[in-house]
Amino acid sequence: MRRRSARIQAAGLVTIALGVLGCSSTPAAAPSTSAPATTAPPVSGAPTSTPQPTPSARTSAPVPPPVNPFPSLADYLAHRSGQVTAAVFDARTRTTWLFHPGMVQDTASIVKVEIMGALLRDAEVSGRPLTQAQTNLMTTMIENSDNTAATALWAEAGGPAGIGRFDRSIGMDQTTPSTLALIPGTQLPGWGLTTTSARDEVTLVSKFAFPNLVFNNTDRRYGLSLMEHIEADQAWGVGFGLPAGTTVALKNGWVPIPPTNQWQVNSIGWVKGHGRNYVLAVLTQGNPSEAYGIATIETIAARVFADLSPNR
Repeated sequence: MRRRSARIQAAGLVTIALGVLGCSSTPAAAPSTSAPATTAPPVSGAPTSTPQPTPSARTSAPVPPPVNPFPSLADYLAHRSGQVTAAVFDARTRTTWLFHPGMVQDTASIVKVEIMGALLRDAEVSGRPLTQAQTNLMTTMIENSDNTAATALWAEAGGPAGIGRFDRSIGMDQTTPSTLALIPGTQLPGWGLTTTSARDEVTLVSKFAFPNLVFNNTDRRYGLSLMEHIEADQAWGVGFGLPAGTTVALKNGWVPIPPTNQWQVNSIGWVKGHGRNYVLAVLTQGNPSEAYGIATIETIAARVFADLSPNR
């Protein structure tokens, strides 16, 4: 949803984007750490293939063994409120790791990347570019997280049915677009209650981060460019606080849901630099405040960046 102009004045506001919705507060448990939870998300048209790293990511150096960045989360999250699910695709090892696989949560504003993807795919299939009006709305929707722009583009993408077709076409089979006009008890747009999994969000962002059969390179780079230029007061999330020279493309979501007004806080994005090249999605629900959810996500993002170091 549209973020207020003042940055939250809470300590620990450091990494990962968010999306918000009230839910029960329960400690998270650890995933299995013995093997990758799954292979990389499928590419449209080739269900068993994996996203391809960009050419610049390929080197003659041996491929490092996969490293699961999530085992250390259980102890940390045992002392946190809410529920957390996460996924990361490491392009160096072509491995996807899942934390709480299959857990579904609300998207809030990260659904705007879905809307962007659906419109870009429709334009490619029809052989026409986006209109200037669509381009203007898309910039505002992604860079400023503007809800009015998103609502207009949601309709142009065909609403829940159109978004759902796009989701299924790229393998987002754990995502269900909301059919509500408004979030109950609020004047906020109902598309924020689209439900998704961390795995599906990694699948989505991977279509922008790596060459694939869904988007041509021009459209991929266009989407990444918008996600790399999030307005300053929203530039926390999966890549916030990372070293200079790191490329970060992200989108955040956040919203309190009546009647409990607990927060859903989510972040999705691509991180490349300093020997890393990965897509990360973190979804958190049942947070007592927006700042609390941000702090949880930031801690996870920092650990993932450290654990995926090429020097490990």
